[in-house]
Amino acid sequence: MEFESPTSLAVAGSRPPSGSRLGPTLRLGRSWVVRLADERGSANRRLTWVIAIVVGWMMLASSHNLREAFPLGVDVEIPLRAAAHWSAGAPVYPPSAMQVAYGPDLPYLYPPFLLPLLSPIASLPREPVIDTWLVMCVLAAVWTCRRLGIPWIAVPCMLVWPPFGEGLVVGNVQIFLFAAFVAVFYEPGASWAGAPNERELRPSRDLPNGILATLVGALKFVQVLPLLYLARRRIRAALMGVAVVGAVALTTLPVTGLAIYGDWLAQLNRASNPAWITGGMGLVHHYGIPDLLLLAIGMAIALVLRGRDSVAWLGLALVVATPSVHGFTFLFLLPALLTIRRDIAIPIGALYLIYYSVPWWLAWFAAVFLLAAARRWPRLRAPGAPEVRPGAASGPAFGCSSVVARWPNLWRARSGRAAD
Repeated sequence: MEFESPTSLAVAGSRPPSGSRLGPTLRLGRSWVVRLADERGSANRRLTWVIAIVVGWMMLASSHNLREAFPLGVDVEIPLRAAAHWSAGAPVYPPSAMQVAYGPDLPYLYPPFLLPLLSPIASLPREPVIDTWLVMCVLAAVWTCRRLGIPWIAVPCMLVWPPFGEGLVVGNVQIFLFAAFVAVFYEPGASWAGAPNERELRPSRDLPNGILATLVGALKFVQVLPLLYLARRRIRAALMGVAVVGAVALTTLPVTGLAIYGDWLAQLNRASNPAWITGGMGLVHHYGIPDLLLLAIGMAIALVLRGRDSVAWLGLALVVATPSVHGFTFLFLLPALLTIRRDIAIPIGALYLIYYSVPWWLAWFAAVFLLAAARRWPRLRAPGAPEVRPGAASGPAFGCSSVVARWPNLWRARSGRAAD
């Protein structure tokens, strides 16, 4: 048996254990994590600015991809050609158009009452008409960003963010429809780090609110959710909007006739075919699940949503309820992202720089999860996210986030453990 000398024992006893050497390092790392996660602290603000600068630079650097991927002004050319065909007596909704995969000969899917309104414009020189429309789209997008509290320094980056950028390049009317959505349900005054301010639906604004909400669904009929949401709170506003837009459509009926509406519905039915290659990236559209099912679910959600973040949830529901989802459809995700704290929301928004449907839907699912989780963990919410204004909504309370937020308590109750 070997014996250690007293000197060696003393030296061995003077050495600190390995765990004690790691202790200060772990404590230091934990303190940095806490400081970075505290959205009220300077460390988190600096981190958020770094993330914003990096992602903003990535957006600007990849902006050329939008111009290469999409023909400039193609979504302006399509309705103008349709109006020219209608004026010449040619078919506006021919079945053969569904075979076109790219370019200005793609099928016209807007309602017939627009044709008499577009016909005079279609006779004008095409290039200045398209240029004017694209400039108007940019102005509408800038206004929308500012209304949602996005700072001026970030607006150029947002304009090339793919959901905005795609719509701006092709000139899709969705830019104006999203601006109408924001005009109805949000008011100015949000800070760059805070959530958008939901607007109180006052009786004095029933007419403009009703018209704008109706237009969102009239031009793209699957987007009726904002109108239903408004009707649940201000039925007078919804009825006034439907009356005004309906009157405009009726005045064009003697010119268009009723038969063309049957052609329009037949074309929409053909567009709902999951095999249609330009039908977008709907969540379940290509798996044979009926489009009307998701639309019905979205309509039900719009009718029962209430409470904090209900407009953000409305935007999320509108995206998933749209059968033909394109990049600009995800604009309605933006209010939900802006309700989430910026250091998390900005990386989620960066997923749209990957031109593939999977990351885009992952971003949607992340927004759904975080918005629901923020009800239980408020630190996931952007600072200063406003509470619902009194009188802004009426009826039985319901919130998508409340269901998810109660899951942990329900699980604890089943397992015999008390809630926190």
